[in-house]
Order: sequence, then structure tokens, then C-alpha cells
Amino acid sequence: MVRQHPWDDMTQEQQFLVTQSMAYMDRHYNAGMGLLKDESGAYHSTRASAHYVLGLLLRNAPGDRERAVVAIERVLDTQLIAPGEIYHATFRASPEAASPPAGRMAWGAFPPSIAYSLPETLDSIFDTFLVQAKDLLALNGPEGRTTAKRIFQEAADSVLPPIWRSYDPNWREFIACTFALVLEHFEDALPSETVRRMDSSMEMAVAASIERRRSQSIAMNTNIELMHMFIAHYYGHRFGREDWQRHAEEEAERFLHAYEEFDSFAEYNSATYYGVDLAVLGMWRRYGRTASFRKIGLAVEHGLWRNLALFYNANLENVSGPFSRAYEMEMVAHSSLGVFVYLALGAGYEHMTAVNCESEHDPIIALVGVDVPDDVLPLLREHRQNRFVAKQFRELVEWDLPGSNSNLCTTEAWIGEDLMIGALSGSRNTSGQLHPATVHWRAANGERYSIRLLRRLAGEHWSKHTRGFLYEAHASEGHLNVEIQIETDMEIEVFFEVQGPNLGSADVRGGEWIFPGLRCSLEAEAPAPFVRELGERIEIVYPYRPAQSAQRMSFRLQVERSDD
Repeated sequence: MVRQHPWDDMTQEQQFLVTQSMAYMDRHYNAGMGLLKDESGAYHSTRASAHYVLGLLLRNAPGDRERAVVAIERVLDTQLIAPGEIYHATFRASPEAASPPAGRMAWGAFPPSIAYSLPETLDSIFDTFLVQAKDLLALNGPEGRTTAKRIFQEAADSVLPPIWRSYDPNWREFIACTFALVLEHFEDALPSETVRRMDSSMEMAVAASIERRRSQSIAMNTNIELMHMFIAHYYGHRFGREDWQRHAEEEAERFLHAYEEFDSFAEYNSATYYGVDLAVLGMWRRYGRTASFRKIGLAVEHGLWRNLALFYNANLENVSGPFSRAYEMEMVAHSSLGVFVYLALGAGYEHMTAVNCESEHDPIIALVGVDVPDDVLPLLREHRQNRFVAKQFRELVEWDLPGSNSNLCTTEAWIGEDLMIGALSGSRNTSGQLHPATVHWRAANGERYSIRLLRRLAGEHWSKHTRGFLYEAHASEGHLNVEIQIETDMEIEVFFEVQGPNLGSADVRGGEWIFPGLRCSLEAEAPAPFVRELGERIEIVYPYRPAQSAQRMSFRLQVERSDD
């Protein structure tokens, strides 16, 4: 029986996604390596290349199948075969990456979350080393500390395998999901030896993923948890592994029970994570082998859409925040979420598919499609009413032990016609991706702007994990109040980052900030700030110096739209 090619079943919107995504990925293809280069061109990406394989087989132009087979083989070549090691059966993020160190860490004998607690332990060792060796090494000031830490880190990394720096455990789940769709639709188009290699690779990857889950050695964010359950289910049926099938069904039931407490995910309001979550739940819905598995996937998928609609503003085409995890403030940046909105609403919303670093996922999204509840669709099309929203969720603190890594958080948001304010309380998350206070607005000329509250160690990037920051933030119409408790002996910067065009006309002084389309009155109990102007970004920075500053900061903002 000849299978119908999936392209023939796709809508014009789904075909548009594949075509646009492939034009983007074609530009990054390196024929000499048989893989995609990353955005910088400095290395090649195995995950992106797996997505490219799916797109090639979907497009099916002359030469695409041959190119796909080469890419599959090159990705398989990067799998780390190291039984007994914490990174066994994952894939190098790129073929240029060195193999992680081996033989020094009996990880199975360590407590849960060892992968996250290890870097923190090394940081503590370094701090002790720095005090003891300061005079000997003449390590004075931030520059000396930074240099010493780099040398220490490089030495540690050559002995012990640090997560993210020497390996990415999630590449097992990402690549296994993508290859499941490749095998589902295109197994007959691939050489039998390539299929055999894929099956052998997937057996190792799924077994290691299950071991990761059971040992809790590396915490799973919701998107990886959903992928884990899917690959255990899909390959459990493919390989006739009843133990994997049982594991997937039991995990799915447990996940649903936890989800139903507040109908929410740990990575709450995260456009990046929600985009991946919807893609994987689409896999559950379309490729689940049992009615029970499909039913759970669809229930959670519908629930996620309703969560999205609560905080969505159709005028601003964005979610309000706060964000438990975020990279960018715009929903069409570093996210596939706009792609799902486009599939839900159709022609006229192509701008929601703006190409970004997540666009390589679009062939997957095109295949799984969307299933949006009828009551959500009108809320995606137009802003119906101004509203206050409050919602609870349990976060995941990756660096804490299971049992003490899930704090109850409350999100609040005021969502107006052209202004949104978001606030988060209860979080103890160490991640710099936590955005506990946010503002979005639209100026009279239609330009969009945002403010987010961030923190960073002096000289570091804001996205890094750091302990010692406790936020309590509250939102209401026209108001954003934030209390920050600081418990660290490090020099840090707390700052509000303002983003948008034509910020050269902004006026930031004392208790008043004036931006295009917005006026802010501010009462602050914090060190005197300084301002950095960075093109389409402004940073209003409040420096914390342990010996000089109080261990708390307080901000009370009153914000209102203004005529430009």
C-alpha cells in the first residue's frame, strides 16, 4: 500500500510554514558537512539539522531525499555512546563540540538534581578558593575575580561534565521526537540501513531518557517532560516494549493529575516553552497509539490554549506577562507561539510567523497542526474587554531537590486595550529568565514597547542562574508594585529594560520616566540609578553593593498611556 504524502493533506497555511521555514534553513545548509550551521555560522546544529530532515522529506524536491539521508547519518554520528555516564545517548549539540569528560562521576550514586547542584557546588568551592588564594594570586576587584573564575571553571570542566557547557541532555528528547515523525511518515523513503541505525539510536536514547526520569538526576522542564512521555509511548509501541508503554501511560496520568491542580504549567506564560509544548501535545494528539494517551494530550492542549487566552491581548498580539521563563518580550521572537496563532486564525496573520531562531521547528508544527477550543478563537481575533487576571501555578526550580523545588506562585495581570501590566509573587526560582514584572504598551502610531525587570551579577548576563533574589510583585490597573529581597554577598545590578523604536526621545529622570506613548511615575527605595542607552533598549540600573546597600529594594510604578 502506497502512503499518501503528508504534503497533500496540508492546508495552505501549513504549506506556507514549511516553505518559509525551508527557505530559512536552506540558507544555513553546509553541503560539505551535510548539516545546518547555526545563526552565527561558527558551528553546526544537530537539532536544527534533524528538523531540516523533516522539512526536506516534506518538501520532496529533487535532491531533498538524498540530502535528508546524509543529514540523518551525520546527526546519528554525534550520539554520545557512553554507558554509565550521565550524558549517555544524548547527542552533541554540534559535531564541533568536544566529548564530555568521562570516568570521574558515578552519577547514579548521587542525589537527585546532581546535574544542577554540581555547578553550584563548584561555585562554592571557587568562592572558598578565592578567599584563601587572594593574596597569593593578587586577585583584586571584579576583573581579577572573573579571570580566576574562568581558569577555575576550565579546570573543573576538564574533569567533571557540567550540564549545558559540556552536554545538553535534552537533545535526546528533541531529536527522538523529530525522528519519530520522520519514521512515521517517511520510513519507506529511507535506506533500510539508515532506518536500522535510527532504531538502534532511538532505543538507546529512550532508555536513557527513562533512566533520567526515574533517577531525577536532571530535572525536566514541562516541554522535555512532554517529549519524554511521547517518545516512551511512541517507541514503546514501535519496538513492542510494554514496559515503556506502561511507563508512558503512568507518567501521563501523573502529569494530568498535577496539571489539574491549577490548570497550569511550571514555565508559566513562557512563549518559548508554550510553543514547544503545543508542538509536542500535537504529537500526542496525532500520533498517540492509545485512546487514553491521546485524550490526556488533547485535554492539556486545550487547557494550554485557555491559559494563553487569559493573558493574551489581540490588539498587541502578545501575552502580558509576567513570565516564569522568557528570552524576549515579543511573542514572535525566540518563540513558535505566533506560528500557532497563525494556524488557528489563517490568512492575514502571516506576520505572526516572523522568522526567528525557533523557525526550524515549523515543519513539525505544520505536521501536527492545531486544535483550538471554540471559545478561545474569538479572543485571539479581537480584544473583547479590559480585565484583571490572577492565576496560580507551581514553578520548577531546577537547582533545588525534588520535593522542595516546586513553589506556589501567583501571577497577576491588568490587560487593557493598549496597555498590559504583569506581576509575579511567590517565586524562589534561581533562573535569570524569570521576568517577575512586565509592562507592554502600544503608542498612537502603532509601535509596540515593553519594560521588564531583570537582575544580573556585575559583568555577567541576566539569563544565568543566581540565588539570593526573592520577588513579590503585584499588578492592577495603572499600577505595578515590586518588592525585592536580596540575600547575596555578590555585587549585582537590578534593572528595568525598556525596548522599542525611537527611544532617543525618552526622558528618564528621578521619579518620572517618559517614553513614546507612556508616562511612568516612580517611587523607589533603592540605590541611586544610572541609565544606559543601547539603541532600541534603555537600561535603568540600580546597583547593589553588599557593604553599602540595604538588602531590599522597592518600586512603585504608576503607568498611563499618553499622547505621542
